Amino acid sequence: MKAKFFRLCVSLAIIFCLWLTGSIIVGNELLLPGPINTVRRLIELFMSGEILSPLLFTALKALGGLSMALFFSLIAGFAMGLIEILYEIFKPIIITLQAIPIVSWLALAILWWGVGFRSPLYIVFLTLFPIITLNITEGVKNVDKKLLEMARVFNLPKKIVFKDIYFASAIPFIISSLRISAGMMWKTVAVAEFMVGISGLGRMISDAKYALDTTDVFAFTVILIILGIVSELIFDKLSRRMMVRAS
Repeated sequence: MKAKFFRLCVSLAIIFCLWLTGSIIVGNELLLPGPINTVRRLIELFMSGEILSPLLFTALKALGGLSMALFFSLIAGFAMGLIEILYEIFKPIIITLQAIPIVSWLALAILWWGVGFRSPLYIVFLTLFPIITLNITEGVKNVDKKLLEMARVFNLPKKIVFKDIYFASAIPFIISSLRISAGMMWKTVAVAEFMVGISGLGRMISDAKYALDTTDVFAFTVILIILGIVSELIFDKLSRRMMVRAS
């Protein structure tokens, strides 16, 4: 634990030194604000409470989109994993959805849902849904065939087979997709808010850009980075607990 904390401190120190050196070399706060001014601005944002409302709206959109994606992905993933014809029909569709760039969703979001709360929420959902669905599908299809054969021999109830074999087999894949989604959802919601949002950290970055306030851009970006790291750590701990229970 101490070794991990030490390595983390070293990494942060390297980032800080490189950032500080770069800002000194550039010598222009408009182009590259220094870490000290950025941290000072972060403290001001939290002390004044100015950041709390945008932070809450961004978190609601990100976590809401992730929750929707997980819910529908569990249904679609298990259906595709268990029923071969559904797998053959819907896998190309899911892959197509995954290949659609965020910028295309942004253009369509303006037409479908307009500018506001819903567009970033649905863009997060549409971005994460294919990733989680394909992972769950692979987890179900990669179930140990020997376990299924034993279940048939002992005539185990379908409920137990589903819970203790299929679902247990899918858990590592669910966890893997959630880890990927944990970092991706913050980037996705920030981009969506930047383009089609009326609130949130992405919108604040957009406003700071038009005001030529690079320090604010960096401050809001640091917050998003911290959110991504914290989310990944939380999902990592949850995944370990789930793996222990599954085993």
